[in-house]
Amino acid sequence: MSTELAVFGGSQFVGKPVITDRDFIPELLKINRFALDCGLQVHVTSSVRRQGVAVGNSIVPPASRSNHLIGHALDMNLKLDGRFFNSANLRKASLRRQPKPVRDFIKFIRDDSILRWGGDFSAEDPVHIDDGLNQRDPNLWDQKLQIIQRELINLGRPQAESGEPRLLFLERPFMVGPDVRRVQERLIELGERFSMNPDGEFGHVTDRAVTAFQGENGLEPDGIVGPGTRKALGL
Repeated sequence: MSTELAVFGGSQFVGKPVITDRDFIPELLKINRFALDCGLQVHVTSSVRRQGVAVGNSIVPPASRSNHLIGHALDMNLKLDGRFFNSANLRKASLRRQPKPVRDFIKFIRDDSILRWGGDFSAEDPVHIDDGLNQRDPNLWDQKLQIIQRELINLGRPQAESGEPRLLFLERPFMVGPDVRRVQERLIELGERFSMNPDGEFGHVTDRAVTAFQGENGLEPDGIVGPGTRKALGL
């Protein structure tokens, strides 16, 4: 078992950053390959989640033993030729009317020996993909839960508590702290164009400003303030 939080980036992944357990990366690579073969993008809306934190805009009520809690799941929309395909499009009743690349992608997931598509769940959740670890190996799921949730808590702590700069990105609850404020102030100094308030809260405006800065400076526009983005900001 190699349980550790990691940031995954794939050529076909867009949207929110994928924060995941390192053990789940082989499955994410498969998902990326399926998307590449189908000529579409996976627009991520949610990956790992903090236990006990309310989830907004969820299709179904979150399960108490959700694979999101251990970083072995993601919620997504699909993007093909500039068009988004969301839960309404991806439900079984609607899927047959969607373009072939969308149908093929879902079939790849369903035919895989490990991955599960949420559209097959009793409470249909067509934007969800996971590896079923909560059912395949409940004991391993329990072990991972303790590690991943502890790392998530540490990830959210300011540098003064953790001893090293944390990754900053959009999540709920919003990340808050003087490190966020320093990033905001530096973006303002560099001419960000989103009328951002340097309030020390990493909200949607800060996310847009960071993503725009990254794109304009040859960085991966993933909205994550890590070592590369800090260096480009001069922090």
